[in-house]
Amino acid sequence: MNKPEKYAVIGYPLGYSLSPLLHNKFFIEENIPAKYISLPVKKEELKNLVDSKEYTGFNVTVPHKENIIPYLHELTDIARRIGAVNTVKKLGDFYMGTNTDAGGFLLMLEQENKPEMNNKNIIILGAGGASKAISYSALESNAQNIYIYDLDAAKTQALLDNYKTKKLKALQTKKQLIEVLASADFVINATPVGMESTINESVLCLDDLQLLKKRTLVIDIIYAPLKTKLLQMAESLGLQTLNGLGMLAGQAILAERFWFNKSIAYLQAKQILQDGL
Repeated sequence: MNKPEKYAVIGYPLGYSLSPLLHNKFFIEENIPAKYISLPVKKEELKNLVDSKEYTGFNVTVPHKENIIPYLHELTDIARRIGAVNTVKKLGDFYMGTNTDAGGFLLMLEQENKPEMNNKNIIILGAGGASKAISYSALESNAQNIYIYDLDAAKTQALLDNYKTKKLKALQTKKQLIEVLASADFVINATPVGMESTINESVLCLDDLQLLKKRTLVIDIIYAPLKTKLLQMAESLGLQTLNGLGMLAGQAILAERFWFNKSIAYLQAKQILQDGL
C-alpha cells in the first residue's frame, strides 16, 4: 500500500491551526490518500523544505507568504501580482505557488450575502500580506477608493508601489483616517490587533466607529476570537459586521481546488472550522 501524500500548513511560530481539521476531513470524504499536518518552519529552513520535495502541497501562513517566493519554481499570475503566496503544489519536480486569500475574501462576501465592493470606498487597516490580498480583491471588484491605514510608512508605500494605481491611497496618521471614516462603505481590519495578547484592544475606538454610516460593513479577518473588541463595538452601534472565519474557509476551498480541482462546500467548511474553535 502506498504511503499517504503529505500536505501541511507552514509558518513560524505556528500555534493551533484549524487547517488540518478541515483538509483532513476533505481527504476522508473524497477518498484522497493524503494527510495534512501543522509544520513549524523557520525562515532558514524554507529552502530545505522545498528541496526535499517531501510535500505534495502546502499552505503558507505568517511570516512566510513572501519569504517562500524565491524558493518556488513558478507563480500563478495572481500570486505574482499580489506578491504573496499562501498555497503551493508540486508539479513533477517543481513547486508552483498561488494566492487564494484574495479569492477567499471575495468568496466569503458572496456566500455571506454581503455587499460587493464595486464603486465603494474601502478602508483597510494594516499594510501586511493580508492587506495586499484584500487590496487586490478590492481592485478586481472595481472599488472606487482603497485607503490603507498603517503607521509604518515604508510598508504602506511598498503596497502602493506594488499596484501602482491612484485608487490606492495611504493614510499615515490617525487624523487622516478620521477624515475618511464617514465616507467608508467597508472597514476591514487586516492587522493582528484583537487576538491573543491584544484581545482587549482595537485599532479603532468607539468614537471612530460612530463616524461611520449605518450601512458600513465592518470586517475583522481575525477568527479567534469570533468577535473581537472591534466587532463588539461595531455591533453595539448597529453596524453590519463579519469575522474572518469565512475568509479562512474561502481560501481553504480555493486551495483544494488548486490542488485537486474539487473542494468542500462553503457552509460545510465554515462549520468544520467553527467546531474546531
